[in-house]
Amino acid sequence: MSFIGPPLREMFSSLLGTSNKELIEKAVALYRERYTQNGIFDSRVYDGVPAMLEWAQGTVRATFVVTSKTAAFTNRILEHFGLNHYFSGVYGTEPDGRFDNKADLLGHLLEKEGLPPGVSAVVGDRSADVIAAKANSAWSIGVLWGYGTATELTDAGVDRLCAAPSELRSCLSQIAI
Repeated sequence: MSFIGPPLREMFSSLLGTSNKELIEKAVALYRERYTQNGIFDSRVYDGVPAMLEWAQGTVRATFVVTSKTAAFTNRILEHFGLNHYFSGVYGTEPDGRFDNKADLLGHLLEKEGLPPGVSAVVGDRSADVIAAKANSAWSIGVLWGYGTATELTDAGVDRLCAAPSELRSCLSQIAI
């Protein structure tokens, strides 16, 4: 299991080799405390992503972030990197574990935003993104500039693979949305 991408509770259960909820919750709390202080901005924006988001903003109906992070963390990160204006909204896990399952989170977004699944696409770098899309009858585009691999995404049943942010337009045109 790669530890970048999955919900924290799932990750800590695996790392600690336990299903003890109390221990897992303690690990999540300690992680979030440290992440808030030291790790939240310890990342970078991939080359080409701002241009891709600029294109998407002018082309698709709406763009949302659906993430295993909490919306509060994600909003801070997007604002820090100047990317928040590209998104219509951010949907993340709840601190209490609600929506840790990305398929449930995506279903919640589609319902709340009134978006029809058959004309929606999930663009993501991990198998959980592909699985969430399939569970909600959405298209999936696996991106190869993130943490997942082509094999991981293909094994999950991704509809299209996209090698670089500059190729998203072509990847989207290959699906029927």
